[in-house]
Amino acid sequence: MRIAVNAGSFTNCEYKQVLHLALSHPEENFIFIFNKPFSETFNFPGNVTAVVVPRKKDSLLKLKIWYRFKIPIALKTHKADIFISKSYISLKTKVSQLLISPDLTFIFQPSFLTKKDLCFYKKNTPRFLNKADAILVNSDCLKKEIVGRFKINDEKIKVLYPQIGKDFTALDFEEKELIKEKYAQGNEYFIYKGNISEQQNLLNLLKAFSFFKKRQKSNMQLLITGNRGINYEKFEESLRLFRFKKEVKVLENLSATETQKIIASAYAMIYVPSYESEPWQALEAIKYKIPAIVSSIPVMHEYFGEAALYADPENFKDIAEKMMQIFKDEKIRKQLIEKEKTEIEKFSNNNEDIIFQIIKNTATKNPFD
Repeated sequence: MRIAVNAGSFTNCEYKQVLHLALSHPEENFIFIFNKPFSETFNFPGNVTAVVVPRKKDSLLKLKIWYRFKIPIALKTHKADIFISKSYISLKTKVSQLLISPDLTFIFQPSFLTKKDLCFYKKNTPRFLNKADAILVNSDCLKKEIVGRFKINDEKIKVLYPQIGKDFTALDFEEKELIKEKYAQGNEYFIYKGNISEQQNLLNLLKAFSFFKKRQKSNMQLLITGNRGINYEKFEESLRLFRFKKEVKVLENLSATETQKIIASAYAMIYVPSYESEPWQALEAIKYKIPAIVSSIPVMHEYFGEAALYADPENFKDIAEKMMQIFKDEKIRKQLIEKEKTEIEKFSNNNEDIIFQIIKNTATKNPFD
């Protein structure tokens, strides 16, 4: 089987998972497609062929040309049996396609898109969903949304929860204190991890933290860690004018190991976007055994059950109330951590085996014969 992967469409974490899938199946041939030159330091397994299908700009016109014309040519050239891609697929190929995590931001957060982008997604998302031979999503909520809104056959939509890795050793008390000293002047802190952008509702998080600080008069700090995202400049300007800006630390581009230590040493995780299609960032709380305050949106309830406090993402006072609740009541904090032990079972599947089976069931043999 020849498996073409749109490697450039994945996050670093997702890319590593696909790479591991190739390593685990040396009997299969993988074609990793990139839209720009990749680092020569990449060490690909022997069964992986890396190719560059160039796309000079990220404009919608270049995007459409790339998927409609360049990708079909590449798939035919390399005799692919299946094409795996995130968010977008090609509408002009005979090859079977597995669409991963279709993007519904245009429905729930249209204000973050330009008019051209909004028009593109409204027109093409239904086409992508109908054209795909299989669709892989990370929640029942998203599956129901797609089936209900776009009338897609639910049998071709597979739900696979994110897998929580076991690659971290818990920190002891002294190690946590060193992290607090390094990043929060020795104080306890709330942690947010994810894209640092207006889209993630970080302005309301700042307002909530301000409300919390005024009420509690504590030394608690707020650490925001991740990479820059949409409208980062607006968030940066809001932080510059923020009353408690000295007690907010923005930590960008840290190593995975250092980020793990910072999360594991936190007092609680706060993750309250108004909409989220891929809430795996919030699961860091469960992985590192810290309590979580998350948005009261369906997908978060599906993921966390009783193992989190839920806040209205549009109401900064409600977010602050949950922060105060978890700060003042140690019993609640311990109960949440205890309940996480049950919820973690949802995320312990061997995703690699499941994904490979989906690929086998979806692939078209010799589509160009």
